[in-house]
Amino acid sequence: MSSTCCRSIGGWLAGCGAATAVLSGVVQTILMITSGGNITRLLGGIVVLLLPSVVVFVITCLLTAIPAALVVWLAEEFRIRAAGFFACAGAAIGALSISVLVRSPAVWTSGLVCLFIAAGCIAGLTYWFVMGELAAREDSM
Repeated sequence: MSSTCCRSIGGWLAGCGAATAVLSGVVQTILMITSGGNITRLLGGIVVLLLPSVVVFVITCLLTAIPAALVVWLAEEFRIRAAGFFACAGAAIGALSISVLVRSPAVWTSGLVCLFIAAGCIAGLTYWFVMGELAAREDSM
């Protein structure tokens, strides 16, 4: 039981990191496009965006802790190991997160909700992958 809990927390943190990478990656891509080939401006922007990326990671952890714990509990209770389940659960958590952050129906008509759904989907798949790797590593010991 203890090893499952540790694996779950590790997978959840990896998923939060993946979601942060997706969200921050979009901003980095916009920065690359707007830098106009000026490498100094691009590198300066990347350094400036490091702190906001850490903040995004912390907020992601805070917003997803309870929903992710419920998904992990359901998966353990019903022995669900399908990547599609975790991808869909992550997408739902991503949609829930943006709905909590921005309490406006306009968020659903903007592309912002799609970005959070994609980030959640990738976070769910990351969780599934990490859990599988950690379980395989534990079984081989």
